[in-house]
Amino acid sequence: MEKECPILLISEDSSLAAPLVGCLEGEGFAVCLLKAEALEGASTPEENSELILVDLTLPSLQRLAVCRTIRETYAGPLLVMADCVDEMHQVLGLEMGADDFIVKPISPALLVAKIRALLRRGRRSFAAPVRTLNLGALEVDGGRREVRVEGQSIDLTSREFDLLWYLACNARAVVSRDKIYEDLLGVQYNGYDRSVDIYISRIRQKLGDPSRKPQMLKTVRGVGYLLGG
Repeated sequence: MEKECPILLISEDSSLAAPLVGCLEGEGFAVCLLKAEALEGASTPEENSELILVDLTLPSLQRLAVCRTIRETYAGPLLVMADCVDEMHQVLGLEMGADDFIVKPISPALLVAKIRALLRRGRRSFAAPVRTLNLGALEVDGGRREVRVEGQSIDLTSREFDLLWYLACNARAVVSRDKIYEDLLGVQYNGYDRSVDIYISRIRQKLGDPSRKPQMLKTVRGVGYLLGG
């Protein structure tokens, strides 16, 4: 079978990661395995990877900091999976740069589906139209993948930009959570996942949009989100 794309798997225990490598390779992915402590070295194969998968045992602030280290040099899809993850750890992981957080155990079929969804999203993001959308003080440049508020550059993660760009392309219209999950994340909304809410909150904070009474990016309770309305 022809290998689909290079995935960098970062694991704390290479022996425990072997079954995961076998699973991914069986699905057609080329996998490069790297021990977590190797990130402290001079170089890693991150730049040649289409997706990075971080496999942790028990999450902690120190272990999750690997996401921040990766984001210093890598802008592609970043997926974290860990045991015994509570909401606080998921929020920390997302805040440090992860695009999605998976709680183990997870079925191989669901893991592969999430990986492919992230890859589709990543490929779409690089194909963003070369145009700039202006919504009052907010300027979203799809070609350069840059955001400015009143001329000041705003630093967003890859996933945050994709979500803001999607909403900007649908400006002044309410976009449902179901639509966001389907079009942007490539999965169906399960009714309880809060990852999009977390991204929205982070985007508001970075744009300087007050969370209690947002002016740029509003939540329409029970429906979805409205940008520029």
